[in-house]
Amino acid sequence: MDLVMLKMLVESFLTIYWVYPLILFAYYGFEVIATRKVARKNTDYPLIGTWAPFTPRVIHNLIFAGKAVKILEEGYRKFKNKAFRLIRNEGSIVILPNCLLEELSLLPSNIASPHGALEHDLLGHYTGLNLILESRLHHSIVQRKLTPRLGLVTPGLENELQSAFEDYFPECDDWIEFQPYQVFGKVSARLSARALVGPGLCRHPTWLDISVNYTENLFRTIVILRLFPAWMHPLICYSLPSYWYCNQYVRKAKSLLSPIFRDLIRKSDDGLWSPQGTAEDSNVLCWLADTAKGRDRDADTLAHVEVLLALASVHTTLLRMVNVLYDTTANPEYFDELQAEIQGLNDSQNVWDTTSYSKLEKLDSVLRESQRMSPPTTLGLKRLFKEPYTFSNGMHIPKGTYVCLPTFAIENDPDNTTNPEVFDGLRSYRLRQRKKHGNMQQHSTRNDDHLFSSMEPTVLNFGYGKTACPGRHFASLVIKILFVKLLSEYDFKFLPGMGRPKNLMAHEFLFCWPWQKMLVRRKKDGICPF
Repeated sequence: MDLVMLKMLVESFLTIYWVYPLILFAYYGFEVIATRKVARKNTDYPLIGTWAPFTPRVIHNLIFAGKAVKILEEGYRKFKNKAFRLIRNEGSIVILPNCLLEELSLLPSNIASPHGALEHDLLGHYTGLNLILESRLHHSIVQRKLTPRLGLVTPGLENELQSAFEDYFPECDDWIEFQPYQVFGKVSARLSARALVGPGLCRHPTWLDISVNYTENLFRTIVILRLFPAWMHPLICYSLPSYWYCNQYVRKAKSLLSPIFRDLIRKSDDGLWSPQGTAEDSNVLCWLADTAKGRDRDADTLAHVEVLLALASVHTTLLRMVNVLYDTTANPEYFDELQAEIQGLNDSQNVWDTTSYSKLEKLDSVLRESQRMSPPTTLGLKRLFKEPYTFSNGMHIPKGTYVCLPTFAIENDPDNTTNPEVFDGLRSYRLRQRKKHGNMQQHSTRNDDHLFSSMEPTVLNFGYGKTACPGRHFASLVIKILFVKLLSEYDFKFLPGMGRPKNLMAHEFLFCWPWQKMLVRRKKDGICPF
């Protein structure tokens, strides 16, 4: 019996010893073949980021995940006015030159789809983002309702910030430690919620949990899944807790918001209700219930749209809040400059209102400079081509091609930004001053050049043209409201021996260091103007 057992163990060991390497070898061979097949597509464009001739695409993707900024900058410098390619697990992507920006931005979505590219990028089928392929409501409601009514929502945002500070910000008559990422995450969620779901729900713990943690789990899912080939995603996603959480948060949002939407839609259809522009109904929830039409006029769909809007607003605003604090603390000379601007503006006007924030040009300049050095992504103007297309310069793009622009490399090109390695908080402010005094020729007659929310050919963090981020003006307002409060009432510094933390990078995404601790102290005579 013992000999039989020993024989079985030896045979099992030999089987495992040969089978596992054989499986790995077969997988390696499959990946190499797939990589070579991808490499032979779109051969008109040079390939960058390749490590060795027979490197599988999973290795290419791992290298890109950790060195995206370096790879894209090298490709941009080498092929500045030409397109180039890089290999990712889902295939190759084509990086277009900036000279095609205008033409690309004007292409209709049935030819070059920005929504298809976004869904492809953020793995919509696994993260709940596939709704963006069916509805444009998340874009139109911000563009047509929220942005034109920022004056209506500003007082509510200011009040909500005061309340959030009482709930989350530490009492600090002397220097104490706090974690900006954790505190600002809660503050950002509350401010966004005030605009998205209104005063009745903006402090609801379930909604705040959804608006913060859906985004966190979405990016965890994306970062992990994109390390593996697309054919493995259905197998891997079910083992990821973050995947299940994403779907759970969408269900929670529908459970919380759908009954409210159902009631408002019924009243609206019966002619019993419509938004009156009051503090109670000047929010996205009411505007959605009032204006949604056709298949969008469905309670579950509208609840899902709210989740997408929370994704777009909470996380990106949080990153900017934290990075601006890191940058100003690392360059403390800006504290006095910005505080003086706020105080001077407050002294010069009878009332502090929505228009006051647009007059804070130095603060706006600091926001823009911080985003230049720490954008949320290094790629932009992403499009998935639904039809073949030939650009005016003769460059042909086959159907199914994913394209984008290296936005970070473009903005930080020394030809576009002088001394790009230096944080110069008043860079944009000086450009605007020169323009005002007529000392610099401008290619545009617009008065919004060089602003945080501007769209410019070499500043593409918010996109460009008709598909530019519609929420950029709201984001600018929210961040300025926060920093008017912070700069007026608090002092900040890093812990002894510590400085600005480096950004984290995963694929083309940049994240601020979330565990950084800082010191904060309340000013003895600091008074916020609102």
